[in-house]
Amino acid sequence: MDISIYKETTYRNDIQGVRAIGAILIMIYHIWFSKVSGGVDVFFVVSGYFMAGMLARSYLRNGKVKPFEFWGRIIRRIAPLAYTVIAATFVAGFFLMPPSLWRGSINEVLTSALHLENWQLIRVGTNYLASSNPPSPLQQFWALSLQMQFYLFLPLILFLSIALSKLVGSYKVVLFVVALVIVSSFGFSIYYTNINPTAAYFHTGTRAWEFFVGVAIFIASPFISLSPTVSRVLMWVGFLLILAVGVFVPDSATYPGYIAALPVAAAAIMIIAGISDKAGYVYQMLSSKALVYIGGISFSLYLWHWPILIYFQHYSGVMPGEMTLIEGLFVIALAFTLSVISKKLIENPFAKIKNENILAPYFIGLVFFIPVFISSYYARTEVNKEFDAAKVTDYVNGDYYTGDSAYVQEGPTNLELNRLLSVSNDVTRASVDGCSDGIVNDEISFCEFGDKNSENYILLVGGSRLAQWAPLFYYLGEKDNFKVINATMNSCSFGYHPYMENSIDCQNWNNKIVKFISSMEPKPKAVIVNSSRTENARVAKNTGIKGSNEYTPPGYVENIKEVLSLGIPVIGLRINPILNDPNYCLWKNSDDGSKCATNYSSSLKKVNPIIQIKEDEGLNGFYPVDFTEVICSNGVCPAIFDGYPTMRIDDHLTRSYISYLAPALEKSLDNQVGGFSKILNK
Repeated sequence: MDISIYKETTYRNDIQGVRAIGAILIMIYHIWFSKVSGGVDVFFVVSGYFMAGMLARSYLRNGKVKPFEFWGRIIRRIAPLAYTVIAATFVAGFFLMPPSLWRGSINEVLTSALHLENWQLIRVGTNYLASSNPPSPLQQFWALSLQMQFYLFLPLILFLSIALSKLVGSYKVVLFVVALVIVSSFGFSIYYTNINPTAAYFHTGTRAWEFFVGVAIFIASPFISLSPTVSRVLMWVGFLLILAVGVFVPDSATYPGYIAALPVAAAAIMIIAGISDKAGYVYQMLSSKALVYIGGISFSLYLWHWPILIYFQHYSGVMPGEMTLIEGLFVIALAFTLSVISKKLIENPFAKIKNENILAPYFIGLVFFIPVFISSYYARTEVNKEFDAAKVTDYVNGDYYTGDSAYVQEGPTNLELNRLLSVSNDVTRASVDGCSDGIVNDEISFCEFGDKNSENYILLVGGSRLAQWAPLFYYLGEKDNFKVINATMNSCSFGYHPYMENSIDCQNWNNKIVKFISSMEPKPKAVIVNSSRTENARVAKNTGIKGSNEYTPPGYVENIKEVLSLGIPVIGLRINPILNDPNYCLWKNSDDGSKCATNYSSSLKKVNPIIQIKEDEGLNGFYPVDFTEVICSNGVCPAIFDGYPTMRIDDHLTRSYISYLAPALEKSLDNQVGGFSKILNK
C-alpha cells in the first residue's frame, strides 16, 4: 500500500455543511424539545475524519507521527475559545444563577478546564436533559472533554499501529487496529448503556467508536469509488437519517447504545458519498456559503448556546423543553452573535500563528488556562468553607415550631447568602454519614440513629425522598427512646417502578432488601416507606401525563404486601409537593419570599392515590400518612418558613425544615396512625 495516496485529500466544504446541520439540530432539540438530536454524534464522526487527515498529512511530510505538533494545533484551535466560554460562564453564574448551585457549577468549571467534564458528570450521576431543574451551564463541555481525550490518544494509537504495520509489511494493520477499537467500543456501549444509561451517556469508552468511525472512513477513503447515482442516493439517505433521529427516537430510549448507530451511520454515509460525487443537490446544499459558514462557527455555537439557554431558563423560570418560538429564537440569535464575535476576535487571530512554532500553542493554552483554573479553584475553596459547615451545623438548635402547619409568610426572607449557598447540603444525617449516598451496586448499607441502645426500632427503607423525612424519626427516637435504622439509598425507591435510575442495581437491591427485612431479629416495629411518587418534567412528558403526575407504582404495592405478610406494620408517606426552582426564586425575591410559594395541586392529586389502593387491596397493617397540610397549608407551599428554606432542590425537603417542624409532624403522625407509640409498643 502506497500511503502517498493520502496527499490528494482536499478540503471538504460539504463536511462543514454536515457540521452545520449537526449544530442546528443540537440547538433546536436542546431549546424546544429538551432531548437528544444525534448532532453530537455527527460531530464525533466528522472530528475523527478531520483529525485522521491532519495526522496523515503530517506523517507524509515528516515520515513519522508527531504528537506534540498535533496536540499543539488542537490547543491553538480550541483553547482560546473554550476557556473564554468557561470564564464568561463562570463570571455570569454569580449574577444569573442561585447561590445554591454555585458549588456544583464551580466544580464543573474546574473539570471543564481540565477536559474531564464527562467524568465529573458520571461522578455526580447527572442525567442529561432529564432534570426538572435547569442543568449546569457548563454541562455541554462533556462533549469537548471527550474529543480532547480522543485527540490525546489518537496519535498514540496510530503510532503503535503504524509501527506494527511496518513489522508485518502491510498498512492494513492500521485499519485493523481502528476496526478493533470501533467494535470493542460499540460492544461496550451497548452493554454499559443497558446497565447504567446515565453514566454510559458520558463515558469515553461508549463514545470512542463514533470518533474512530470517522478515522476509519479517512483511512479507507482512497479506495472508495461510487457512481454519481449511488453517491447522490446515499447523500439523501444520510441527510434524511440525520433529520429523522431527533424526530423518531423517543425520549425514553436509552442512549447511546445501539441507537447512536443511527446518527453515526448518517454522518458516515454523507462523508462517504461526498468522496465520489460533488454535483448532487444535497452535496451542493451542504457546500453552500451559508452552511459552510455555520459549519465554521459550529464549535462556537455549540459552546455558547448552552449557557445562554440555561441562564435564560433560570432568569425566566421556563422549564426545559417549554420555551416559546420567540424565546428560543432569541437564544439562537444571541448564540450566533457571540459565535461570530468569537470567530473574529478570538479564533481567527490565533489561527494565523505558524505551525512551525511548536511551543507557541502550548504557551497560548497556558495563558488562557491558568487564570480560569486559579480563579475557580480559589472560588471553590471559599464556597466549600460555607458548604462543609452545613454538614456539622444543627440548624434548629432545639428551637422547634409550636404551631400545626407552615404557611406562606410575606415580607423579607432574611436569608443570609451562606445559608442559601449551602442549602443543597442541608441533608439528613444519614447522607452526611455516607449511608444514603446513592446506589453504586446492589449492596445494602444502613446506619442507626435515635436511641441506639433500645431494642425497639423502626426501619426507614427507600430513596432520597423517603430519607428526607428521617429528621422527624430521629427526633422521635431520641425523645421516645427507640432506635431508627436507615436503609435508604438515593436514586432507588422501595419497590420497582419504570423510571428509576440505575434500574438493574436498584431492582437487585429491592430483591435483597425484602429478604433482609425478613431476616431481622427482632423484627422492626414498623417499616417506613414512600407510598406515592411524582416524576420530573421530562418523564411526565414521556408518559403523556399533564398537570399532577402523582401515582403509586405497582412495585410499591408489591413490596408493601411482602412486608405486611411478615407481620410488620408499614407506614406509607405520601410524596411531597414539587416547587419550581425555589432557591433561585428566593435569591431573586429576598424582599418577599411569599412570591416563591407554589400551589401543590400542580404536582399532587386531590386525593392521596394509596387510599384507594388500600381499600381495593385490603392492606391490613398499612397506615397511609400525608404530611402535605403540615409542610404546606391551604393548598400552598412556602419556599421559606421562619427563615428556614423548605427545599434543597425542587423536589427534596431540607433537613432543617423537617427538624423545625418535627413537633407538628409528630402530632399529624399520631392523628393519622391512631398513636405512633401504640405501634411501637405492640
